[in-house]
Amino acid sequence: MGIVIEKICGANIVEARSYLSSHEETTQFLLNNLREHGPELTSHSNSGNFKLVRDSGNVAAVFCLARRGNLVVQADGDFSQIILNSCKEEPVQLRGFIGDWTSVEPIWIRFRNENPSYCPSYESKEILYSYDLLPNDKNLRHDSRVRFLNEADYPQWLQFSLDYMKELSLPDDLSEEQKRQNFANQIPDKIWWGLFDETQMLSRTALNSKGETIGQVGGVFTPKSFRKMGFGKATMFHMLKDCRDLHGHRKSILFTGETDLAARRLYESMGYKPIGSFALILG
Repeated sequence: MGIVIEKICGANIVEARSYLSSHEETTQFLLNNLREHGPELTSHSNSGNFKLVRDSGNVAAVFCLARRGNLVVQADGDFSQIILNSCKEEPVQLRGFIGDWTSVEPIWIRFRNENPSYCPSYESKEILYSYDLLPNDKNLRHDSRVRFLNEADYPQWLQFSLDYMKELSLPDDLSEEQKRQNFANQIPDKIWWGLFDETQMLSRTALNSKGETIGQVGGVFTPKSFRKMGFGKATMFHMLKDCRDLHGHRKSILFTGETDLAARRLYESMGYKPIGSFALILG
């Protein structure tokens, strides 16, 4: 039967989801985008034409070249050539790579060899962490200073976001109107938390993917003037309690750069355990 690529549609979407769920710790972006935007390219920046790779009849990879140019991929093996050839058929230019490191690395190496002038604006091998949300975990507790963000918090949220991206040298490819709309759309999902001193936000955290049983943390940020005061940890433990008790999650995952020692110390002091590596190579 060999190796073939199929567009994900009604006939195979259950297989694709089952495959992604079997790799849930590294496929939250794929699962979330498939759930939120469907298997075909739309006007949303995170949408794309989802495809799967079959090897001898079995699903061995799922990938999507999102509108913003990032190839998001999970693969059990090196299918770099067939995946890159498939991306060339898309109306979107390939500019970045996101996913489990072992899935991304062979694709990234081949793409770099074929495009020696390509230089990403951000390239990081991230450490992937996991935290089991157990019923008897006394560390998971609410803090009276922490609450869900609402639309009135947008100005502070935006400034936090700009400072966060600047500090990490992340590319900023969304207009302010797109940021505002994305924030407004996320508020009902209860995935943004902030710690406040009256009306001033001192720390924030979020879920960049809210799965059925697993939440992927992102957007964790405390301004430099408020660090080393316990605000970040208090915000995250409050969030984790909501993830377990409100969202029904049994596990929390996140990733951070190998060289971000302050973030690594925070997460490891909370009890997050390293479980692998994750690729963020952004154009």
